Amino acid sequence: VGDFFMSHSQYDKAVQLFITCKQVRQAMDMCEKHKVEMTEQMAEKITDQLPEKDGEGGVFRTDMLKRIADLCVSQQNFHLATKKYTQAGMKDKAMDALLKSGDTEKIIFFAGVLRSKEIYVRAANFLQTLNWHSEPEIMKKIIDFYSKARAYQQLAMFYDACSQVEIDEYRDYDKALGALKESKKFLQKAEKPSTDLDKRIQMVETFVHA
Repeated sequence: VGDFFMSHSQYDKAVQLFITCKQVRQAMDMCEKHKVEMTEQMAEKITDQLPEKDGEGGVFRTDMLKRIADLCVSQQNFHLATKKYTQAGMKDKAMDALLKSGDTEKIIFFAGVLRSKEIYVRAANFLQTLNWHSEPEIMKKIIDFYSKARAYQQLAMFYDACSQVEIDEYRDYDKALGALKESKKFLQKAEKPSTDLDKRIQMVETFVHA
């Protein structure tokens, strides 16, 4: 029957048949070769047939989950790819896929669940590409993630960016000064020189007290 479907280029039906017959490797081979769309239902059916991760087939399980996820990325199904990379224990690749999706809510949730320093930093870096200065909740999350990652230099740079926004967009030198002082605090925690920052703090203080 599988040969019939393949001879008539009905690759999606052939894949379904392989899955039903518990021939998951052949199913994946055909999906990859003929670019068959990987649906969530197909992915879950294949996953259900894989051996347990702690057993002898653990390597095979991880390899198959990665192949499903890789295929999903190539088909721009980033959420399903994230799920399969996570099940394979590949947190960085899962985050890669999620960042490509641009789904802010899921990126924040995922970073909170994984509680990894690297993931916190990558999530915060992504959030900085958004319109954070007009969305207080996004701004709080950036600070929160950098703080949890103890990424003091990035935190210093973010507060520096905040001060610039306060000056350029709102002409609020008081808030700008506060942000610069926070920037200096975290720059010192990162054990980085603050000479240039000190000069800018003095300049802004001049405006504030004028």
